[in-house]
Amino acid sequence: MEPFVTVIIPAYNEEKYIRKCLEEWVNQEYPRDRYEILVYDGMSTDGTAKIVKEFERNYPALVSYRINPKRRQVYAFNMGIEEGRGELFVIFGAHAYPERDFLRKSVETFLEVRKREPKLAGVGGRIIKLFENRLAKFVALIYSSPLSGASSFWYEEKPHFAKTVAFALYDRGVAKEIGGFDEDMIVGNDFEFNLRINRNGYRLYFDPGIKSYYYARSTWKGFLKQTFNYGAVKAVAIRKGHFSFLWLFPLAFLGLELLLPFVKSLPWVFLGYWMLTLVEALRLALKRENADALALPPVMFLFHNLISLGFVAGLLFGKKAFR
Repeated sequence: MEPFVTVIIPAYNEEKYIRKCLEEWVNQEYPRDRYEILVYDGMSTDGTAKIVKEFERNYPALVSYRINPKRRQVYAFNMGIEEGRGELFVIFGAHAYPERDFLRKSVETFLEVRKREPKLAGVGGRIIKLFENRLAKFVALIYSSPLSGASSFWYEEKPHFAKTVAFALYDRGVAKEIGGFDEDMIVGNDFEFNLRINRNGYRLYFDPGIKSYYYARSTWKGFLKQTFNYGAVKAVAIRKGHFSFLWLFPLAFLGLELLLPFVKSLPWVFLGYWMLTLVEALRLALKRENADALALPPVMFLFHNLISLGFVAGLLFGKKAFR
């Protein structure tokens, strides 16, 4: 018999997207009596609650509408782990939707990989971005580059054990063993959760055959805020005992900029940096057939500086740095 799975979906003012999300979830290629969908509404002020309750009426044994009075998704994740009935659980976004074989493939991959790796804690798949505007498509180019420092699930195309996964299926027992999601991490909570899984000796697996779709919305204000938080998350993770030498790049980047007027050889270092970003821009422009990628060098420079500033703020102020 298939394992029972709890699907946890936080939502706040998602009336434009939640219907498509739930339509795909209630029509999964997985026995309906072997999973449940818990939607945690962060006190939405639009029609989100009405739509979810409609699905709850139509699928009373499958969909459950619940209130998340603290609003942030991290609280919903922990509520779902405690209240759900599944031995496995999925964390998902209301601003996205899964392929109809998403749950079946996630479970199959989990069970198959665990046969050869008993310390497997979760599996994730490929997220395909749907762009709401031109800027969102450009931002996706940034995150699809290894120069962004983004997790491999954004650009990798082969199955592999990974440090982080997204929209993942997890073992509930492992999640409870390591203390669930850290509620200090109102941003980057899944990233920190994955780090803690690894630190406790468990492993994660990425399978690109598991597919979901995410509506990438973006404004310049949102991009700047997201990038700053991206740096702050890494710094707060360091304050919580996680560490990677790659995370020190922001400090090195800022240090080089500050020393630039005083060290004669440093301009050559920065020339190399600009050449690298230019080569990457050309590669992405050809690979994605998107000429906007040619604007990557100056925006990547802005991106790296914002990450660096967020990183310093996170080191100094901890979770108070999040915007």
